Formats: sequence, structure tokens, C-alpha cells
Amino acid sequence: MRKLTLYPRMGDSNMRHIENIIGTKLPEDFKDFLKTNGGLSHYERYFIAIDKTMWEVNRYLAYQDLFKLTEEFLESYKRKLVPFAFDMGGWHFCLCLDEGSDYGSIVINRWSDYLPEEQFIKITESFEDFINGLKTEEELN
Repeated sequence: MRKLTLYPRMGDSNMRHIENIIGTKLPEDFKDFLKTNGGLSHYERYFIAIDKTMWEVNRYLAYQDLFKLTEEFLESYKRKLVPFAFDMGGWHFCLCLDEGSDYGSIVINRWSDYLPEEQFIKITESFEDFINGLKTEEELN
């Protein structure tokens, strides 16, 4: 049977909208990933953070959720965080575009059970490190 070509999950106009909200350009590899993977799940879903904590990606965000949460992080926390996925408990994986030493890193927004100063934790230095570090269940064993 013929294999059909997927239409991008997000377009350039969606990416420009996010960039306008945060006033910062998104990295090209990040945009390319979201365009093809937004709203999807993968078998490579386990990530071991710099502190050796294991995280599991449930699904990558579709544009509407990404857009709303980016606005919320900017308005409520004054943070340039672009959420792109969530874990099994609803915590979000975010690309940090705050100026400073954490620029480009991936942080987890732990919505519940944490004080505001402990809500966000860095799990790796870059989006590329995050994607390259994802593993299947079989690769963990």
C-alpha cells in the first residue's frame, strides 16, 4: 500500500507566533522537531537527567497547548519557557529561553507539590541532548 506523506503538525506561522510571544527566536532544530512531532508519542520516551532521575515523555504538545502554556509561563512566572511535551503525571518538559546560564536547557515544570522556587528543575543542557538521550524501554534493560 502507498505510504502517505504527513502534513506538518505545526507551520512556520505557528512558530512565529510563539517567537512573538516570548520575543526570542526559537532554535531551528526545535522548530523542525515540533513541526513533525507535535501531538505525537514515540517509543523512545525515557530520559535520564543530569541528576540520574528518569523521566518519561507521555506525548509532545500540539500547537494550541504549546501556545497557551508559553503565554502562561511568561505572564505568571516571567519566564521564557516553551513547553513541548508532558510526562505521565502532567508535568511539562520546557525549552528554557531565559537569558543567562540556563538558556537553551530543558527544564521540567513540576506544577504541584513544590514551592515556586522549586517548581522548575533543569534536566539537561540542550534540546539536542534531550532528543539524543531518549531511550526505548528495551534500551534501558
